Amino acid sequence: MKFVCHIGHHKTGTTSLQVFLSQNAIALLKAGILYPSVESQGAALMLARALGGDSADVLPINMREAHNALAFRMLADTLPNWKVPQYHRELPHSNQMLISMRNQIMALMPDTVVLCSEVMSHFGIAAPQLIDRLRTVAGEAETQLYCTLRRPDEHLMSWHGQQLRFGQSPALLSDPDKGVNLKALHFDYRGVLEPWIARLPQAKIQITPYAELMAAGGSVQHFIDHAGIAFPEGLLEARTMNVSFPAATFTLLREANRALPRPASLALAHEIATLTEGLEMPSQKDVEFFGPAQRARMMEAFRPIHDWLSQTTGREAFFPDLEAMAECRPLTEAEALHRVLDQITPEHLARLSHPEARGFVAGLRETHRAQP
Repeated sequence: MKFVCHIGHHKTGTTSLQVFLSQNAIALLKAGILYPSVESQGAALMLARALGGDSADVLPINMREAHNALAFRMLADTLPNWKVPQYHRELPHSNQMLISMRNQIMALMPDTVVLCSEVMSHFGIAAPQLIDRLRTVAGEAETQLYCTLRRPDEHLMSWHGQQLRFGQSPALLSDPDKGVNLKALHFDYRGVLEPWIARLPQAKIQITPYAELMAAGGSVQHFIDHAGIAFPEGLLEARTMNVSFPAATFTLLREANRALPRPASLALAHEIATLTEGLEMPSQKDVEFFGPAQRARMMEAFRPIHDWLSQTTGREAFFPDLEAMAECRPLTEAEALHRVLDQITPEHLARLSHPEARGFVAGLRETHRAQP
């Protein structure tokens, strides 16, 4: 048996891959590939799909992101400061979830087991002993660790947008004290991966730069092509999930999260693509969030991490464009937002369903237009 553990990283297309694996779970199982459920809702849905066939419908999150649910539960059962997010409801203890997976493996005897969870990328820094617990499920199986990494500045910018999606109002990335935590998993990739490699000494390690993944067609196609799994033909295509917000709207969303009641700010985040549809948006790659001092700080701290990544993967340079991380982009956050606000009309505002969100954007627009 082969045991493949995909640990993300965050913001590398893992959600789309989870949709693909979950919506094709029965077809995959018939081909000897198990994407295991971890709790009773997932088990019930698997039975229903076994009777009625796979469907392109997006499954409930406890089945779609089953192994995120497992990872959150393992962290919460181990560390007092970790809580399971509210959207993962009615989860059993992690011991029972691991037993459930072992029982599925024993009963179904698959050729391959696939776990897919960007939340597991937290294990290395937060609680390496959880890797050992997870390893008990694999037993003597051939193990493969699969991880995709973005260049840190691009990863941090994308994660900043994800925080805004969650309704948070994080510090500016340029903040010298709170903007970038150099010891966190969003920057310290060696801290993320080294405990996995140490605890899975016989595992095949596949660490991929995000740019290569995108050039190969995205997270799903790259996994199909490179995971070493014999996928069957005729699988349902996965829709793209968790699309990043336009970088030019980050300031707008951050201020909305600070100023508005949560229902209004979440409504604005949900409809930001509708609000800006048809506008000439600055490119994601043209908006600067860090500033020269923060970029210099990141470059100095990341060089030894990058050397380790390159050596571990046998590459001359894991990120061939690493030096670009030191270069500031042409537009400030404020300039990018002003370009958006200049184009927003009352007709655009009417696209927003929540009156407080609509009023907030209208007020920001008028304040901008009143400036010389």
